Amino acid sequence: MLVAVNFHYIRKTFDAPFPSIFGVTPKEFSDQLDILGKTAQFLGSDDICDIIDGTKSLPPKAVVITFDDGFKEQYELAWPILKEKGIPAIFFVNTRPIEENFVPTVHKIHIIRAYTPPERFLDILISILKNRGCSLTFPSKQKAKEVYRYDSEEDAQLKYFLNYVLNETERICVVDQCFEMLGFNERRISKDLYMTKKMVAELAKAGAIGTHGHEHLPLGLQDDATAKRDFDISIQKLHQWTGEKIVSLSYPYGFREACSIDVAEHAQKKNIRFAFTMERTGNITIDAPMFIGRFSNNDVPGGKNCIVNDEEFWTGLKHATWFRTGRK
Repeated sequence: MLVAVNFHYIRKTFDAPFPSIFGVTPKEFSDQLDILGKTAQFLGSDDICDIIDGTKSLPPKAVVITFDDGFKEQYELAWPILKEKGIPAIFFVNTRPIEENFVPTVHKIHIIRAYTPPERFLDILISILKNRGCSLTFPSKQKAKEVYRYDSEEDAQLKYFLNYVLNETERICVVDQCFEMLGFNERRISKDLYMTKKMVAELAKAGAIGTHGHEHLPLGLQDDATAKRDFDISIQKLHQWTGEKIVSLSYPYGFREACSIDVAEHAQKKNIRFAFTMERTGNITIDAPMFIGRFSNNDVPGGKNCIVNDEEFWTGLKHATWFRTGRK
């Protein structure tokens, strides 16, 4: 059984004025690794490739640690802990933020919400949308909470509306306008937030880099040409920076519609061996390596929302089903 555990932000403190950016401290990260390591074997990228090739067996209890988005804090705070403990991991990076001092829309939303009173953010959002003639039909709280499990119902609705209800052009325009109106400096923030090419190259030499796309787009929701172009640029950039072969993908956003068989097949043609979704399940086998289920770190032992002990967690796991024949 393989359990993939995903992390995003890792910081010494999370002291922004308004709760929006959630993550773990270095101590919490270290402690969770110790808890997971008591009952499971940690695997890295090479191990997963060997299991896919049939040259290695999948252990009864195995964990792979992953990080999305390529944040600098992951390299500065998490990587030293992993090296000290001898634990492999895979860091999935977006290449446009590193190449162009760009901040993806999803991260602009995090930043706006962290430093702006929610009522002011909403007022600006409504004003911009009205000027553009857009509708303000919000999703149900239940539907939004299914995606944003750790946000309040109101924040979940707002995030879902921004990320999934507005079309891409509307969302980018609205968030960019908010970001600018509130005085955020995109270039400075990008330099502070994302890894450098040198950091990426160091991680790649350790077999610890995968692609998260170029711009952090939900690839499965893009037209075929856009999805392929975004993926191809990311692979090209990573190879230029590192000289290493990139063999893994993390689908940005990770929900079912953001993944697709077409994207998976294209990625395989570019030598991607395996990919992670955010289907919150275990993987009894790696029989569909382009759709490996994965948990948020909060969902597993040592996480803030895991309410079972490690043994109960492992015995109760369901097998990933997305895009498998005969499973729903």
